[in-house]
Amino acid sequence: MLIEFKVSNFRSIREEQTFSLVAGNADKELTSCVIDRELPGLSGVRFLKGAAIYGANASGKSNVIEAIRFVTEFIKRSATKIQPGDPTGAQPFKLDRESAAKPSEFEITFVAEGDRYVFGFSVTPTRVVEEYLVAYPKGVPQRWYQRTFNADKNFYDWAKPSTAFKQDKSLQDKTRENSLFLSVGPQFNHAQLTQVFNWFKNSVRFIHLSADAMLHPGFTAELVAKPMHHDRILDLLRSADIGVADAQVKETEMSIEELKKNFPPAILALLEKDGQMTSHKRIEINLTHKAEGIEPVVLDFDDEESAGTRRFFSLIGPWTDILDNGYTVFVDEIETSLHPILVKELLKLLLCSKNNPKGAQVVFTTHNPILLDGALMRRDQIWFTEKSPAGATHLYPLTDYQPRKDEALAKGYLAGRYGAIPFIPEGLKL
Repeated sequence: MLIEFKVSNFRSIREEQTFSLVAGNADKELTSCVIDRELPGLSGVRFLKGAAIYGANASGKSNVIEAIRFVTEFIKRSATKIQPGDPTGAQPFKLDRESAAKPSEFEITFVAEGDRYVFGFSVTPTRVVEEYLVAYPKGVPQRWYQRTFNADKNFYDWAKPSTAFKQDKSLQDKTRENSLFLSVGPQFNHAQLTQVFNWFKNSVRFIHLSADAMLHPGFTAELVAKPMHHDRILDLLRSADIGVADAQVKETEMSIEELKKNFPPAILALLEKDGQMTSHKRIEINLTHKAEGIEPVVLDFDDEESAGTRRFFSLIGPWTDILDNGYTVFVDEIETSLHPILVKELLKLLLCSKNNPKGAQVVFTTHNPILLDGALMRRDQIWFTEKSPAGATHLYPLTDYQPRKDEALAKGYLAGRYGAIPFIPEGLKL
């Protein structure tokens, strides 16, 4: 479960920005959107099942999600995929020279296996400058480790850890300047670090739904083919008012000749290099449509279905998986190719429903004002991004404006009352 995230000097984010999924005690509305979970040291604190981030194009809302993605991927990959001397992938704010020369900084507060943790690090494009992990198993902070790069002596100073943490000097020596200790420890079966690592590896998910994103239907197709999931997926398809009555999935063999005909040369070259230029399985998806007065018609998924139907089909498999496993998921541009009401119903399953018993969370970016009204989200679940004249992203919650209980939020947002909309006073000019 995500509690809070802080980031500074990353992409369009210059000054430190804080995103929180702590529920406000003053808001008594939509209690089903709240996770009641007793954590040592946080008595009476409740948490949110998700949040929406609104903002004009290029205001930096996607960069908030990209910052969390960078943290997650760097934890998962820095010990195994980044080679000695490789860049870290950090992208500092580039619109002023001072920030471009400073490290990017990240801190994330979360719950893994019932315990609360705070993990943070600062990193330049070439090295980790600082890294720390604090655990709160009984509500009292335990510093499990902290390392800081000493530029004068060109080595890392390691702070004395809590007696509760199993220190391993050999793992410290194995941690390169461009990797995280949290990434190295699990490769050598350090139990405490593995528990934290596994939250990022197994419980955090990202779904990119922008127009250029290729959300693959394969996962949903696999569920359709399994009897235990088949009816559930069909119920979602039938209830979405897209005219689908049934779904069939067939797996066929794709010959090497077909591979050469259907795959780009660059992909074929990679397959040949990896020795994978053999026959492959191909999943064929056909959706059955019913209309009044005619027999059911089967349409080819790739050639005859609409973009919205393909997108919805591809999304509902991962969406049910999120609910089943209680993941924390980040979705960029959630409304792409989907009707706002359909998006609203998908969010209802996760945000405010008995269908989410494991406390899954969703954080998504959107332009859709319909989601602001209609008893879908609490006011502390709505966030905005806006660019300063210097080109830096500012992230802030709707609650900063203390809107009236009866205030029409969608109307206020479109009127610019909360900022985070394009400012084009004279319209676009040719």
